[in-house]
Amino acid sequence: MTVAFFNMFKKRRVWIFFCILPGFIYISLTGKMLPLILRQQMKGRPMSYEKTELNTVKRGGHKARYDKTLIHEILDAVEVCHVAFNIGGRAQVQPVNFGRSGETLFIHGSPKNRMTRALIESGEACLSVMILDSMKLTRSAFHHSVNFRSVVVFGRVEELKSDEQKVEGLKTIINHFVSGRWEHCRPPTKKELKATRVIAIHIESASAKVADGALVDDSADYESAYWAGVIPVKTVYGFPVADEKLREDMEIPAHVLDWYENKKSGIISD
Repeated sequence: MTVAFFNMFKKRRVWIFFCILPGFIYISLTGKMLPLILRQQMKGRPMSYEKTELNTVKRGGHKARYDKTLIHEILDAVEVCHVAFNIGGRAQVQPVNFGRSGETLFIHGSPKNRMTRALIESGEACLSVMILDSMKLTRSAFHHSVNFRSVVVFGRVEELKSDEQKVEGLKTIINHFVSGRWEHCRPPTKKELKATRVIAIHIESASAKVADGALVDDSADYESAYWAGVIPVKTVYGFPVADEKLREDMEIPAHVLDWYENKKSGIISD
């Protein structure tokens, strides 16, 4: 009977699609009933960064994540990244604030800045961010570690030349700093734009590393007299303090208060 059933659909050139999602099983004879979200994912961009020799995490590979959504969330949760570059054969790293729009990160500096100049000459960039979630104090010195979320990005460097491009890059950086801030501050002048170099880093590859486990000691140490435990870590943002030269009739704007409400409890993992 199974063979006859298969032959019937084979002769009619009808295909059977099975789609299993949490709590649902979709069966379609033509594919037209496939959930819209599934077809969009099939036609859309990959949801993860492709694993390559460059971005594959080798040490602690079980902590590796390549999911774009997670990687973007970690990038968006921090204000500062650390950019690696090379000058005269010497490896260097510099912290700098940044912004993200889709698959592009933006950083800025002065035209004389050595980091931006080195990146432009190289044509490629590598940067990292990290969120420290907790410190794990174990009974043995050997097993001390931390829980964290980190991202390493590899990308293609492009110097933005036109004022319009620079403004878009700077707008992304400012709004990453405090959401909605660009609409509540004076835009840069021609002179200021000329004095600013803006760089776009187009993400070509990236990976995250997430450690969120309990502390582990050697079994022989569990009965020892050494204290062990976890210290949660979070960055706390204080209530906005007005500049002393601010006009007396000005109140803290809503976008700043909204940002504070979202950030005041800090960044901490579950």
